[in-house]
Amino acid sequence: MSKNALEISVLTANRLADGAVVFLDGAGGWVELIGAAAIARTPEETRALEARGARDAAHNLVVDPYLVEVREEPDGPTPLCMRERVRVAGPSILGDVPGYAPSPRASEGGRPLAPAPSASRNRRGEGSDPVSVPSGEREPAAPVTQAA
Repeated sequence: MSKNALEISVLTANRLADGAVVFLDGAGGWVELIGAAAIARTPEETRALEARGARDAAHNLVVDPYLVEVREEPDGPTPLCMRERVRVAGPSILGDVPGYAPSPRASEGGRPLAPAPSASRNRRGEGSDPVSVPSGEREPAAPVTQAA
């Protein structure tokens, strides 16, 4: 949990069942959208969030709950820390994975989980799809040159 009380914060964790990033809401449930998270504005509210997080961690609902400092914006709370903004936005590397489809929570929160998939190109400018390459067949690696 936190070492310092934060001015405005939400409680986050990972759901034990599937590893999803979740936030504690005002009803004491865990939700995937930060916009639905309960915001602590006083030390008492902060302690209440932490106590609920500790209880749910002890009951194996979530893993490692902790406070995240946020600022309130018109479209909901936004984490101040870049690490937490990435956690809210979701995976950042899956946009170029063939067949990857973002979960519905991306459209619900108004923030995309990953960039839209785009066709990748090999050295010859041809489209490549690593999933469709028969096993055992790979494009030869580029020769390694050493500087003199």
